[in-house]
Amino acid sequence: MDRPSCGPGRALLKRLLLAVVMTALVLAALEGALRLAGFRHEPRQKVLWKPTVAGFIGTEEFYIQTDFAPPGYIWVSQPNTPYTDRYGFRRPEVPVEKQPGQFRVAFLGGSTTQGGYRPYPERVIRLLNAATGGTRYEMLNVGCSSYSTHQSLIALERWVWPRHPDLVIVYHGWNDQIVQADGFSDHEKDALLSLAPGSRPSWAVRVQNMRLAQGVGRLLQAVDRSWPRPRVPVDRFRSNLDEFAERCRKRGTRLMIFVRPESRRYPLPAYEAGALEHFSRAYKTTNTLELYKAIHADYSAAQREPREGAEVFDAWAVVNRLYERQQAGEFGPGVEIWQNDSIHLRPLGEELLAQELAPAIAPEAAEAVKTFVQSGRYWSFLAGEFLNERLPHEAVYCARRAKEADPALTAAMDELTRRAEKDFEFVALFEEGRWGGTDPAFESKLRKLSKCLGMRPADHGVLVQIFRTCLYSNRPEMAADALAGYRPASAPHRYEWLNMRLQSLLAGNRLQEAEGVAVEMLNMNPREAQVRGVLDQIRARRTP
Repeated sequence: MDRPSCGPGRALLKRLLLAVVMTALVLAALEGALRLAGFRHEPRQKVLWKPTVAGFIGTEEFYIQTDFAPPGYIWVSQPNTPYTDRYGFRRPEVPVEKQPGQFRVAFLGGSTTQGGYRPYPERVIRLLNAATGGTRYEMLNVGCSSYSTHQSLIALERWVWPRHPDLVIVYHGWNDQIVQADGFSDHEKDALLSLAPGSRPSWAVRVQNMRLAQGVGRLLQAVDRSWPRPRVPVDRFRSNLDEFAERCRKRGTRLMIFVRPESRRYPLPAYEAGALEHFSRAYKTTNTLELYKAIHADYSAAQREPREGAEVFDAWAVVNRLYERQQAGEFGPGVEIWQNDSIHLRPLGEELLAQELAPAIAPEAAEAVKTFVQSGRYWSFLAGEFLNERLPHEAVYCARRAKEADPALTAAMDELTRRAEKDFEFVALFEEGRWGGTDPAFESKLRKLSKCLGMRPADHGVLVQIFRTCLYSNRPEMAADALAGYRPASAPHRYEWLNMRLQSLLAGNRLQEAEGVAVEMLNMNPREAQVRGVLDQIRARRTP
């Protein structure tokens, strides 16, 4: 009797099972061989990074921490500081609900928008309200240090739209082009902040630990010729700007896109290794200036592209004119438009930028702005403000403009000028000597800061810079003598001064002097356990 045939279906199934088994055996053999050979490959890791916001008020440096704000790769400034409201946005806080008749401008960008002590958004809104004699114009500054267009798109949806802006201003291009140390784009990091810690499934961990998977990962990395990538490559930068335009168009909200300025303050900062690798590959040169101009041309071209419903504010042309005016000597000696980093504008540069921006924001107020900016009242106000903020060269320029606009102000402005000129040497020494200042030599920096302290013995900002410069230069023992001339104006400042001296004296092994400082600190604060512990250690070391 003939045996029944298994049929074509069962034969195919057997072949498939055999193929699966053989494939599994081959893969298992490869896995074993790779393990025996000691092969291991650690894939590139995406690194989540967030900044610390910093700025100066005269000689006083302030810091604001930031925290991640998932979902998405975004962070927000610490709320409820002297500079930030309850949401972490720049003060003054505006209510979520907008009052009738108010014109609310939402500013999106990085540190050039969030700004230092008095950023350009604050200046332009202040100018509009002063010129029109009211409080109609409102600033919603949602910019944050190191934001790219990636973060600002998230901020637009999450924080801007609920506050009903009449105009959205987008100023980007600096941070988008940055190549982070990990070489990944901002978009690629979104998922890392969208998942709860420890939420990766166990099977994914097991797969990652397989040598075969690691081998495939190594091959994929080898063929990924676009790595390292900018935070926002220029094509995505362009599409992000398109997305801003589309979202604003759908809501019927005005959009203004800044064309990023091009720094002409040389020499330009050097490119980090990852950025140099990426951009030299893209532009076929390693010359810093050529790279800078090529990158700027591509990103600014994306900003200039016409988009339905979007206006373009040519900040490049505005700042270029300011630079030409500075080079021609209009502002006088000692006045710079750019900060040392060739990215951020100095306060006068921001004020002059605001003068150009105000009529673009509110064409209906253009004549009022023009009249106000030509008045002695405006320039005398700026002169006094700059003088109070330790910007004497800028104060002198504004005083001169005030006298030209209104000769009746001559006597007052001449007196202000004399006061400002007394600050010239102090400011020059401080800007050169402070940590991050233009003088690269530690001994020279310390001499300059010590001279500043001699000129202004109660200046707490100088005190901090002396200590920080010594500490960051790995010379903390040098701070004690340099700080000796400080004359604190308050008990908290005195305690902070004593603490700095204590650290410096301990670093120099000057135990007898350190003991005296520690005793004085405990007299001011007997419950300071850490200082008491230090005092006990000093006395134990000095006991025979």
